[in-house]
Formats: sequence, C-alpha cells, structure tokens
Amino acid sequence: MTWEERWHPLREEWVIVAAHRQDRPWSGEQLEHKHAPRPTYVSDCYLCPGNARVSGARNPNYEGIFVFDNDHPCVGVNAPEPAAAPGILQNRAAHGIARVVCYSPRHDLSLAQLETSEIENLISAWQAQYTDLGRQPEIEHVLIFENKGEAVGVSNPHPHCQIYANNFVFKTIDTEVRASQKHLATTGRILFQDIIDAEQSETHGDDPVPNGDINHLPVTVEKPVKDRATINRGIGVRIADNVTVFIDSVRD
Repeated sequence: MTWEERWHPLREEWVIVAAHRQDRPWSGEQLEHKHAPRPTYVSDCYLCPGNARVSGARNPNYEGIFVFDNDHPCVGVNAPEPAAAPGILQNRAAHGIARVVCYSPRHDLSLAQLETSEIENLISAWQAQYTDLGRQPEIEHVLIFENKGEAVGVSNPHPHCQIYANNFVFKTIDTEVRASQKHLATTGRILFQDIIDAEQSETHGDDPVPNGDINHLPVTVEKPVKDRATINRGIGVRIADNVTVFIDSVRD
C-alpha cells in the first residue's frame, strides 16, 4: 500500500498519493467499457468526409489528415467584447484560434490503430500547426490535445484532436517552464531528464520501449488514468502528459 506525499518537481507542489482509498465503499456511477465495433463511415458524423458540419460547412472528401477551424470554439478571432466586470473581477474577450485535426477519414480508428506512416504524417501536421499558430503575434501559447472517451465529455468518437492557440500561457505550463529554467540554472541539467532518470531507477512502472522512448505512470500522478509518453534521447522533451501534446520538432 502506498500512502505518502510526493514532491512534484515540475509543478513545485506536494501531491498526495493514497492508494488505500481505492478500497473505500463506492455507491456512485460505474461505467462499463463498450466493445461494440464502429463503422468506417457514419452519415451523420460531423467529422466524416463529405458530411455537413453543424456550421453548415461541408467537409471535403479528404483521404488523410483534415484540419479546420472549430465550429464551436472556446477562443476565436471574432470573440465578442464582454461587459466590464465589477470591482476586483477582471474579464476580456476570449481571443485566440481553435482548430480540429481529424487523423483519418475512417470513423472506426483511434490514434493507436493508425499505420506508422499515418502517425508520422499526423506529427508533421501537429508541427506545422504549432509553428504556424505560434508565429502569429497575438498568440502566446499553443496547446494540442486529445480527449478520450464519453466519460470525459468527448462529443464525437471520430479520431481527432483539438488545438487551442491562446493569447496567454496556461498557469501549469508557465510553472513547469519556470521550474525547468531554475533547475537548469542551478544544476546545469535538464529537469525532465532528471525526472526520467529518477523514475527509471525506481520500480514505479516505467516501461522502456525498444527505441529508447518510455510510457509510464508518473510517480506524482494526480489521477488514476494519467500516463506520460516521453522521448528519451538525451533532450528531455515532453511530448505527452495527460493527453496534452507538446511538439519540439522531434520526428523519426
């Protein structure tokens, strides 16, 4: 049984790990995993090739990756100016760019089921989007991510991810960048590489794969469904953490 507090070096905060609570009485909702196969094409799917989207726009008959501006964006170039907030409260227009990236024209696939060449093309598309959006003067941060499953509110099972290009940096990312800079200045080493080395030296579920990359459950995991995929080639670059994807021109 693991019951302890662990220091999160990227977040610079303590995380409580209380594995014994998994055995507590539970009377809440339980979800069963559905194994029903999906068709390769669904006529009323907003993301399938040739179909009309909710905005009225029609998807092209794409055969590979398809990128478009989100029809219901959380941030947008035409976001309205809100009424001034009272007192100490602050608000402003939700300016930014939101896009959707369809991985494949097939409705029945997932990222893990794509061919290697298709994954390479997808990474190239992520890189192109990250670079294009990041160069725009009003954009401060680009987040590429995929939510997975109905339980977390995914509105469409068609294989896709989202891109949020914001006019501010998320606090989590800002904290991790500052922690990494401080660690480099103090030790001369890359913080994330030190985390990888430390976790691989322990028996916390690190699973090295043949090419040197690892997929593992971080020792400072905050949620039981969180894992991390890391490129481990002496550069200490995070590419995925809790379905958050950060691209740094890494491609094999």
